[in-house]
Amino acid sequence: MIGDNYKAHRDNVIDLFNSYKEKRGHLNDGIDIKFLESRIESMKKGKYTLAVAGEVKAGKSTFINALLGTELLPADVLQATSAIIEIFKSEKSFLRVKYADGKKEEIYDDLFTPYIDEAKEKLHEICRILDEYREIPTTLLDEYIIKSSTSLEVTESLIQEWQNELNNSSESRIDLSEKKELLKQYIGKRTKDKIPVEIDFGYPLKWDFDELRIVDSPGVNALGGVQDVSFQFFEDANAILFVHPIKPVESKSLRKFVNSVISNRSKETLFLVLTHAGLYPDSDIEKLHSEAVRLYKDDIPEDRILVVDSLLKLIHNDLEGGKTLEQIEESSEQKSDILPKFEKKSTRKNKELKDVLLEYSRFEKMFETIDKFSMQAPNLQLQEILESIKKGYEDQNSQYKGKLERIDKKKKNPQEFEAEINRINNALSRYKKLMRKTNKDLGQSYRGIHSERIKIIEKLKLKYPELITKSDDLEIVRKYFIDAMNEIDSIRAGFSSSLTTELSKRLEEIGKTFQEEHKITVPRVDLKSIEDKAEKEAYKMEDVYGNRKWDRWDYGGLGIPRIFRPDQVKTGEKQVYDKEQHLSSLKIGYNKVFYKVVKALPAKSEEVLDLYLKSFNNEMNNAIAERQEVLENEKDKKQSNYEIIAEIDNLKEKKKRFNRNSYGYKKFWRI
Repeated sequence: MIGDNYKAHRDNVIDLFNSYKEKRGHLNDGIDIKFLESRIESMKKGKYTLAVAGEVKAGKSTFINALLGTELLPADVLQATSAIIEIFKSEKSFLRVKYADGKKEEIYDDLFTPYIDEAKEKLHEICRILDEYREIPTTLLDEYIIKSSTSLEVTESLIQEWQNELNNSSESRIDLSEKKELLKQYIGKRTKDKIPVEIDFGYPLKWDFDELRIVDSPGVNALGGVQDVSFQFFEDANAILFVHPIKPVESKSLRKFVNSVISNRSKETLFLVLTHAGLYPDSDIEKLHSEAVRLYKDDIPEDRILVVDSLLKLIHNDLEGGKTLEQIEESSEQKSDILPKFEKKSTRKNKELKDVLLEYSRFEKMFETIDKFSMQAPNLQLQEILESIKKGYEDQNSQYKGKLERIDKKKKNPQEFEAEINRINNALSRYKKLMRKTNKDLGQSYRGIHSERIKIIEKLKLKYPELITKSDDLEIVRKYFIDAMNEIDSIRAGFSSSLTTELSKRLEEIGKTFQEEHKITVPRVDLKSIEDKAEKEAYKMEDVYGNRKWDRWDYGGLGIPRIFRPDQVKTGEKQVYDKEQHLSSLKIGYNKVFYKVVKALPAKSEEVLDLYLKSFNNEMNNAIAERQEVLENEKDKKQSNYEIIAEIDNLKEKKKRFNRNSYGYKKFWRI
């Protein structure tokens, strides 16, 4: 299953860190232990999200049920609600619903009705659409109800507005003028306290990776478009799985989703999952897959275009759960229809039916592919943490080795020992001067290339305001704005990261030469920690956002949630939603935020540079001073020959213990 390998590696790294922290004590090995610990804690609390998208009636609910290993979502779920459903593992079943009026409701499965899962029943109730309303665009009507400050009056002009939305967004040709009374009935009964917008569903799922979240988003071709909350889930997801039937392979909704809805950054995490493979011969599937690769090669790499059959995986799950073939056939007409084909394959191949079903469902290959791709970033974080632990052990080993050599001299020749202490301290003083020069040189070189960065920023200033201003669609305007913010974020992060990369390179070259010349171990400082502190101090957000977590959505003091509030245009005594005015206000708001952020970027980069260099200078000076103080204490320490021998034995034991512990990181060094 997805995440299992990562979980094993992560747990090993946590164990290695705990061992390192315990054995390290108060020895300064150049690693910021608090910063490293914060990364470990963040890793423990992190969520891994698979966001599932696709058209209404594309088999998305069936696919998610197959993914979960149990049939949780009801049929036609996305016809009834435009809410986001986030599914995760919990000890017992529970449902948390947030409604459009802000009200929240929680339902837990109880022990008094063992054959009824109250949370699951409530989910089905929320998602169920009444038969009489199946011919009207309920998700579009819900959108208007949510965005209106007063109860809607169903007028001829409003019906015509809905009709226009329907004609532009759907292949359906329902004549809403014939449904006026039904529309009035729906609007009259439907209020904000009955419209769910976010649903959290915890369930005792049978997977080991507790942090995994499956997010079911509304159909991308649903009326009303991809809502803001769905868009944010796509932005934050580790992988986006777009579900589409394998035949016909071409999808206008996918084209629009890629080119007009999700950001360019989200596009880099997108998979196309072609379903219903079990309905077609293998030769047809190969042709259809090749056609999909040809059609979407500019948007999705070939290795991220996958073919599966969700129904076969569900039947496999049923057999694994102990159900008989008779029970499976009675539970679903679809399952009953497809089973004979694979029973024949099972007989012909002389293999168990459940093994054949799993093979032809192709889910194992999908799991492997998604896991390999989407775990790259988390695994990189683990490797960076291992790198820090490795450097810490190496520095400790060098320090203990140096101290052993000095104490041995103290035992044999106290005068030579004292001279050695003085020699090392003098060398450290020279290293301190060298670090000041390195610090100054780095600052000058980065300010020297600042003009090149200005050119990149100036290009952004011309590119995105024009794209935003010329767009006539809410989703496209939103996409361009987030693309702009993501580019700025890349420039910001790239600048800080390049400081660490360049300084690391210079310190390695200088340190190697200096150590060879002076025969000492030079002090180290944690450059990633310095980078993190400099960024946080330069991009202060506390005064603006209080305790709310900051992310790239919150640039410039104007968060996207605020910008996304629909504009209200006063007409007499009522306030009604005006889409054109909303679009106009969005463009103005987005451009205002963009200019504010991009204008401040050069000065903020200078601030990051100054803070970075200042912090490096202070921490390096402190590390050198601390090392010199330790050496002076060694020199002044009065010991008998017996005490010196005892200290040598103690140091040898510590060094041996560190070598033993460092074996752990070497074992898991390559993830």
